[in-house]
Amino acid sequence: MKGAQIRSHFIEHFKKNGHTHVESSSLVPSNDPTLLFTTAGMVQFKDVFLGKDPRPYTRATTAQKCVRAGGKHNDLENVGFTARHHTFFEMLGNFSFGDYFKKDAIHFAWDLITNVWKFPKDRLYVTVFREDDEAAKIWHEQEGVAKDRIYRFDEKDNFWSMGDTGPCGPCTEIYFDRGEQYTDKKLGGADFKTQVDGGSDRYIEFWNLVFMQYDRDASGKLNPLPKPSVDTGAGLERIAMLLQGVATNYDSDLFTDILAQISKLVKRPYTSGDVSGGDEFTASFRVVADHARATTFLIGDGVMPSNEGRGYVLRRIMRRAIRHGRKLGFNGPFMHKVCGFVIEQMKDAYPDLVGKKAFIERAVMAEEEQFFKTLDRGLGLLDEEIAKLGSKRQLSGQVAFTLYDTFGFPLDLTRTITDERGITVDEKGFEEHMEKQREESRKHWKGTGDQETDAQWFQLVDQFKKANSLPEFVGYEHLEATGKVLFVSPDGTKVIVSKTPFYGESGGQVGDQGHIKSLKGDFEADVFDVQKPVPELIVAHIKPKKGFLKVGDEVAQYVHGETRALTARNHTATHLLHWALRKVLGEHVKQGGSLVNTELLRFDFSHFQAMTQDELTQVENLINQKIWAGDGVKKQIMKKDDAVKAGAIAMFGEKYGDVVRVVSVGDYSTELCGGTHVDSSNDIHLFKIGSEAGIAAGVRRIIAHTSKGAFEYLRAQDQKLKAIRDQIKASTVDEIPNKIDRNAAEMVELRKQLEKASSAQQGVEIDELLAKAEVIGAAKLVVGVVQDSSDGMKKLREMADRIKQKEPTSVIVLGVKEPESQKPFLIVATGPKTKGIVAGEVIKASADKFGGKGGGKPDFAQAGGTNVAGLQDAVATARQYVVKVLSSS
Repeated sequence: MKGAQIRSHFIEHFKKNGHTHVESSSLVPSNDPTLLFTTAGMVQFKDVFLGKDPRPYTRATTAQKCVRAGGKHNDLENVGFTARHHTFFEMLGNFSFGDYFKKDAIHFAWDLITNVWKFPKDRLYVTVFREDDEAAKIWHEQEGVAKDRIYRFDEKDNFWSMGDTGPCGPCTEIYFDRGEQYTDKKLGGADFKTQVDGGSDRYIEFWNLVFMQYDRDASGKLNPLPKPSVDTGAGLERIAMLLQGVATNYDSDLFTDILAQISKLVKRPYTSGDVSGGDEFTASFRVVADHARATTFLIGDGVMPSNEGRGYVLRRIMRRAIRHGRKLGFNGPFMHKVCGFVIEQMKDAYPDLVGKKAFIERAVMAEEEQFFKTLDRGLGLLDEEIAKLGSKRQLSGQVAFTLYDTFGFPLDLTRTITDERGITVDEKGFEEHMEKQREESRKHWKGTGDQETDAQWFQLVDQFKKANSLPEFVGYEHLEATGKVLFVSPDGTKVIVSKTPFYGESGGQVGDQGHIKSLKGDFEADVFDVQKPVPELIVAHIKPKKGFLKVGDEVAQYVHGETRALTARNHTATHLLHWALRKVLGEHVKQGGSLVNTELLRFDFSHFQAMTQDELTQVENLINQKIWAGDGVKKQIMKKDDAVKAGAIAMFGEKYGDVVRVVSVGDYSTELCGGTHVDSSNDIHLFKIGSEAGIAAGVRRIIAHTSKGAFEYLRAQDQKLKAIRDQIKASTVDEIPNKIDRNAAEMVELRKQLEKASSAQQGVEIDELLAKAEVIGAAKLVVGVVQDSSDGMKKLREMADRIKQKEPTSVIVLGVKEPESQKPFLIVATGPKTKGIVAGEVIKASADKFGGKGGGKPDFAQAGGTNVAGLQDAVATARQYVVKVLSSS
């Protein structure tokens, strides 16, 4: 049975049993900042289990994308070297939110396993928590599992907790017996418990059913939950391995096609079977295959390689794969092609990958090109440093950090390479260097200062729900509204009203401004900001001007019309910008973030190179044409699935419910959006791009202006041009380019004259140096400190080259000071016919005299110092070293 069929059977089985099929959530959790990645099927339902996110269903089933490669869940270094470890995998799951419990959960699983997938019952085993008599009884009496196939384990294996406190409960796991050939005889027994405890490959756990029936309090007491729930997870890759009767997950059809394509690319055969039964390249093939899957899905979900957080984990995954690809024989970028194979294999289950294919491949290609540039040099440095170790056998933390910081080698990559050679890494030393770097970063970081906690706001939501009084937003239709005060903060600066026209900051759009007053006339306040700390609440931040407000007061609220209008123009313009960028640059463009306020719009998007001026002009022209066409802007409420099918674009990282608001401009731009917008495109008036720049690898940022903001931006630009006109003494703004060209030509001519004079002056200095040169054997020693220069090192190089032309057997030791920086420099150079002198050795012997460090080639070396007073001493020391060497040769 193919992996795709297994996935399909699972989903269909649970749909037939009353479950709603919920699409896989992103690999970037939207509701849990404590997780780097989605690591299990229940992650997207965490708030549902906690009662914070009500859904229209109580039974759900998913095939969830998961990554375990960082933080608490880190399988990275095992991947490729074991039969079942992966960075990316799919977890099949079914969930009950206070609906069915143990009886149905066990029956649903057993029915699918034995009647649909046809696992032989005589090779199945189950485990339960040692105290869970109920589950053991259900397995035996309801499903007919023999008592000698039901094993009891302790908390470590069969009790699940969401955290130190909160929901928890026992779990039951289902195992398959792969046969005697997989028995680990070193464990001293072939029985189930001995083999499972010892980590044998004979009995494989492939489905875990968690029964959330308790709430653990701070004292450790287990309190029964009023509505027990079920969370199950079954690994698709393991099930495929078992049903297909192969030795490892990598031998299932989920991997064999990818491995075959890698083999074809590198022109090297892949050896299948156990890791121990493969060849020296088996693990590397598997690393590339696994990491290509993780890379494809992570980039598809918006993660880009970087040096921080999720991006750094992705970079580690990619660079580990590239290094193993190098071991296979790849000498240039290849990973992007493997990711293309992954997309082709997974496109039916994850059709969104098709539209992202070009972007994913370009993102991978860019990272490959960057790493391949430094890979050889980094490996060369590592070889050099290892050769110096002798019997020490430990690589210093300094070298490991240099490999990381300069050559892009993650620590685990360095550790893997050194492990292969029987060498350890001074990880403590590495961390010390990393900490110094982090400390520098911390100096430039500021916190948000937000002291409110989610718990306070969720308590209010629960309170309002019980009273059937959740606040209502009427601001799409009205800029004024009357309502009753539901909440006032103790300091009187935050207010929640039953019916409000104020838009709370969300989706990149800032909150409204306006004012509020009581109907009795005894209170007035300015509204300077509006926030949505949780989706159900709109909190107005106010500055009272008169009186006090209390819960129950009737108030009138007024949105500042111009502020709302300017913000709406910028928000609709972001939709037009997204459309235009995709039209000009390609469908790979995806919105990565935005900011919309009264003054400007900021739009982050995926693209791999700076936009050309022609592309920027095309985008501006397209948008302004649509603005001036006066296209209608339609807002409607739809089911999310219907909206997406109709072509609506959903923003990465945003969390949507089953019913969404859809904003369409004409027949060309349709997006899911809860923001405020204009009614016609010509309400935007004018669109002008202010800047376009890169903010991260593969992410660009445009700042633009519309309407009044566009006029003010253009006026400011005009004023700058007029200031330049006056400064360069052009008669008109139109004359500025010609005037600049003339000034530039004059500057080129002046520079030529200056260089000519400088060359003549250097000639004089060279003649003086040669006149004082010492002849030692066949060599002529030219020594001196030359006149100060603003570009000292350049001057020394030029003078050395001219002296070598005149005196092929020369040894040159020259120093110079830069007057502005007061920095001293020293060079040592040898002529083409000079013998016996190694320039780098001379520098090493003398640079410390002026606080310097340096190095170079045998015929040229240089050093920069910190102590200008020591320059003469450094030159003298270098001369003495040369004299000694020449005299003894």
